[in-house]
Formats: sequence, structure tokens, C-alpha cells
Amino acid sequence: MIAQEQLVAKARDLYGEVDALVDLIQNAIEEKVPVHTVEKNALARVLEIGRRSLQLLFDALGTGDVGPTLELPDGRVLKRLKDLRKRSYQSIFHEFELERYVYAEREGQKIEFVPLDARLALPNSKFSFLLQDFDQNLTMEQPFGQVKKTIARILGVEQHVDSLERMNRKRGAHVENFHFHQPPPPIEEEAAIVVETADGKAIPIRRPADAPPIQDHERRSGPKPDRKKMATVASVYTVDHFVRNPEEVAERLFRDPQDREKAKESKRKRPRPRHRRMRASLNFVNVQGEPICGRAAMFGWMTDEIASRNPDGRKPLVSIMDGEEALWRELEVFQDHLDRVEILDLLHVTPRLWTAARLFCDSDTQAEQYVRERVTRILRGESQGVVRGMRQMASRRGFSGKAKEKVHKICNYFEKNHHRMRYDQYLAAGYPIASGVIEGACRHVVKDRMERTGMNWIIEGAQPMLDLRCVFLSGQWDDFMDSYITTQIKNTHPYRDMIDNLPWHIAV
Repeated sequence: MIAQEQLVAKARDLYGEVDALVDLIQNAIEEKVPVHTVEKNALARVLEIGRRSLQLLFDALGTGDVGPTLELPDGRVLKRLKDLRKRSYQSIFHEFELERYVYAEREGQKIEFVPLDARLALPNSKFSFLLQDFDQNLTMEQPFGQVKKTIARILGVEQHVDSLERMNRKRGAHVENFHFHQPPPPIEEEAAIVVETADGKAIPIRRPADAPPIQDHERRSGPKPDRKKMATVASVYTVDHFVRNPEEVAERLFRDPQDREKAKESKRKRPRPRHRRMRASLNFVNVQGEPICGRAAMFGWMTDEIASRNPDGRKPLVSIMDGEEALWRELEVFQDHLDRVEILDLLHVTPRLWTAARLFCDSDTQAEQYVRERVTRILRGESQGVVRGMRQMASRRGFSGKAKEKVHKICNYFEKNHHRMRYDQYLAAGYPIASGVIEGACRHVVKDRMERTGMNWIIEGAQPMLDLRCVFLSGQWDDFMDSYITTQIKNTHPYRDMIDNLPWHIAV
């Protein structure tokens, strides 16, 4: 009864803060206070209400004294240690210092159970799960230093950049478990075609501190393997059929962006990808000390994802990638048992035609006409005829040296991939022929966050960011955080279920 009366008395103080918020509005009306000032003052008052609310909760629950001893489910008997132990808890409202009893088999032994921590489901770090969520959600788009400033400005909570980086790595370590237990999308929400696509994207990597100094300080052209590492970005999604003809596609490729009226007349509603899931991986060493090949890991994941989303194989499987043979060989290793339609990404065809056009044509107008004619022919399934024509034109003009080499390289690229360039069949079947999804993924996952001016990474920091960015951009952040918090609570408080059977008295 006394505890209840004290709780009510402390609650009145909290109600007083709410009354103060109402007074703030009344004053704003009478004094004609600008609304932005009202917002600022109201936020400060709301944060204070939040602080007092949590303080009331902590006061009510007290020190977590549930008796001199308690028995664990495995039969071990723990003793309440003599002195109260302190811990910090940084919420979005305020940093609190909690004093509570802890239980162990005896003094000096490992603490096995902390009743107050278990009842509150506290994280094993001082930062609240909600604050961690805010922090890491912001780090998906902004550098750690900027996130530190943003949170401090809004909530008045000061954090170190190192803390934000550690949070990021810890969450990244949970991504694999999240994907392993993630169910496939609901069948009724899936589309008719399963599409897989993958590509590589380089990430700037900081040289290790113990690496030997670079002796050659001259500018070097070409790849710099000591400065960048290749990540494999992969995606699986479903999409409905969208039948088109070659002329429609060519018209869309060469349409003047300013000609909006014409675009409206010819525009048909394209089906949108459904449940697009992405992963990305560097070569790295996992927490068990095992070396992981990023490319193999991503193709293995795509294969598992396809199996879960198309278990009976009834839906057509379309594989869209560029012409890098290493990617297609990897696909063959993991998916030799699957029937699939292999498509060379059209976005890797047109740039090569433009390169040829600049060799054969004297003006931009001629070059555009050249490319448009040959794109249309390729879309009609005439890629081999286009290659023969390019070789003949180069021969008639007596190309030599670099010009001849460029034409030869383009023609070889098309010849090696001609079996993936049956675009007339793909369009008639309503299949996608360009991997805008993976091109966008490489840009969003890597470039927009990890290739900003002056940025460089270490592998241990880059891989978690890749993992979390893919979760974030796949629209799975909330599900991931729920999974992460549930796992953390289970691991941190394995005996939390005992709380229901322990004597607990309100302390205020």
C-alpha cells in the first residue's frame, strides 16, 4: 500500500510535466510565438517527460532484489552478492545509472543472473535498443561522424564515432543469421518470373597499418588492387511478364527526355519488381576465422533464394548479367541443375555500339543513327549479322592499330555472348532484358555510401556496412531489427523466463 501511494505521488510529478506542455501551447497562443519555436520548446518538454517516465519505471522496479538465493533451471543455486553493482543505460531521453543486485555462485565468480536487467531486457551495451536503431538507420545513408552530430542535435545525446562503428559491426554479424531464418515472401505477393542478377563493384580499401610503404609515388593508370577490393552484389526478385517488340525498346532508348507528350502517349505501365532482395560480399574472414569467397557466397545465396521462392521450378528463371565470363562460370557451378534463360544485359551492349560508332562515324548525328539501327537489329535477334557488318566495315576502311583492336574486342564480346542475345525471343516472352536493378544496387549499396570523397575502409568495417545496406535497401530494416533485438535479449538474458516466478515488490 505504501509503495503504491509513493508511485502515485511520483506520477503526479510526471502529470505536472504534461500540464507544463499544455501551458506552453497556451502561452504560444497568447504571445503569438512562432511555430518553429513552439516545436523546439515542445520537443525539449517531451524529452523531459520521457526522462521522468523512465526514471519512474526504474524507481518502481528498484534494485532487483529477489531474495538471498535463487535456483536456475539447471539446478544450480545462485547467491545474491553483497554489494550493489552499477551500470549505465543511455536512452534516447537521458543517460541513467542503475544500481542493482547481481547473482552468482559466489563472490568473484561469473555473474549469472541480474534480475533487473532481465526484467527490463536491457542490451549488453549501455545504449538502448531504440537509440541503436536510430543510430544505425542513419548510418545507412550518412557517415558515422555526421550521425553523431545529428543525434546530438535532435536528442542531446552525445556518442563517440567508435561506438557507432562497433554497433555497425555487431549488427552486421547478425545479417547472415537473419537471412538464414528469413521465410520466403508470401506466394500470393510474388510475380510470374524469377530474376537473378549479379555484378562486381570496387570498394576503396585502406592499406593496413603494417603494410610496406608504396615505393612508386608516380600516378598509375588502370586498376589499383592495393587500393580497392571487389565486392559481388547480387539480387533476386520476381516480376510479371511485359511483352514488347524491338521497335518499342529502341524508341524508348533514343527518346528525347524533353518530349514528354510523346512519352505519355507511348508509355505503358511496366510491372514493378516484387520483393527485391539484395546481398553483397567481399572476400573476408568470418567470426569463426574461416575465409569466405564473396563471389561464391553470393551465388550460393542466390541459388538458395531461388529454391525457396520457386521450389517446384514452375516459374521461368531469368539470369541477367554483363559479359564477364567469371560470373557466368560461377552461375554454372551453382546452378547447373536449374533450367534458366541467360540474358546479356542490354545496358552492356549499347555502350559498345557507341564505341564502334565513334570509330565509324564523322558526326554525332551519324553516330546516333548508326547505334539506333544496330540496336534495333540486335533486338530483332540479328547480333551475328551486326558483328559481320562491323568486321567488314573495319576491313574496308583499312583499320589498324588501336582502332582495329577496339573493333575486334567489341566483336569478340558479342560473339562470345551471342547465345545470350536472343532479344527477340526474350521480348516476345515478356522477360526483362536489362539489369537496372543490379546497376541501381551497385550504385546505392556501394557508391552512394562507401565511395564518397575521402572515404576508405578496412575489410572488417566494409563488410558489415555492405550487409546492412542491402538489408536497408531491400526494405527489410524493421524485420531485421526485430530479429536482432530478439536474438540479443535471448543471448544476454537466457534465464529471463524466470522473472515470472520470482518475488518482486514495487520499490517506490
